[in-house]
Amino acid sequence: MSITCLVPAAGKGTRMRPLTHTLPKAMLPVAGKPMIFHIIDQVASFGIENFVIVTGYLRELMEEELLSAYPNLKIKFAYQEKQLGLGHALYQAKELIPPSSGLLVVYGDTLFTADLKPVIQSSIPLIGVFEVADPRRFGIIEIDREGYITNFVEKPEKPLTNLTLPGVNFFPEAKPLFHALEILMRRDIKTRGEYQATDAYGLMVREMGIRMRYFKLNTWEDAGTLASLIETNAILLSRQGNILKGEIHNSQIHPPVFVSAGAKVEDSQIGPYVSLSSGTVVRQSQLKNFIADKESRIERCELQNSILGRQVEVVGAQGELVLGDHSYYRGVRHD
Repeated sequence: MSITCLVPAAGKGTRMRPLTHTLPKAMLPVAGKPMIFHIIDQVASFGIENFVIVTGYLRELMEEELLSAYPNLKIKFAYQEKQLGLGHALYQAKELIPPSSGLLVVYGDTLFTADLKPVIQSSIPLIGVFEVADPRRFGIIEIDREGYITNFVEKPEKPLTNLTLPGVNFFPEAKPLFHALEILMRRDIKTRGEYQATDAYGLMVREMGIRMRYFKLNTWEDAGTLASLIETNAILLSRQGNILKGEIHNSQIHPPVFVSAGAKVEDSQIGPYVSLSSGTVVRQSQLKNFIADKESRIERCELQNSILGRQVEVVGAQGELVLGDHSYYRGVRHD
């Protein structure tokens, strides 16, 4: 069976500013590479080669970097011009996906691990869930005694389950999902002012008579804010361990740390939980809980809980910093 992975990644990520002034949210770095690269690597490891990425905000940058990074995958792009919700975003891909194709939907900011092999062999739709202590901030599923899904509820005040919806879902055929999405928009069904994918899933269950089950993700990391991005970076680095591809000179490394090929560390102490992208140079600095994107320069700094965008230059800074692309910061050191 042919399977396509559909990734909606058109959002602006306003909670991640200033980083998202010049980068789409899905391209923000975590554990050595953009978030969406983690998703593609995870899905491709199960043999899926066909991808449709829904882009919008700063689409040219994302499309160029994805095609460059994955020349051996078959990647197509749909365009969501207006941000009208995840359901609307998914619908933009209708013409690019054969109706009979299996469809794996993974939201563009969903960092997860799961055994997808049995999932993509299922003959009925499967909705990925993750158990949390307090599901009121999330969408949830409700189920019957046999484990079939009966309802989808967004941010319930009194949740009947703790099975939340991170955004990893499989449909054996694409056609029913796109039909439900079309109904959603034709009837102008909105939740909180947007066309929600979960409302379309609910239509499939209640009106189209499609039976769905669920499967559990092994892990799910929420990277929806700057603070959670730093936390997610630490979690992913802990899982993958030390990866030192760049140049390390006269420096102490406190694992786990990721130093990308083309990055350089000199006369410094870095770690734990430091991620340096290609072209970044660190000199005479102490860094921990720290992310630097491509081609940044850090000299004589003591920084923690910080994120630097692309081509950022920081000299003599202490404490915590969040700087967007092409920024310059000079601090005052009191040695």
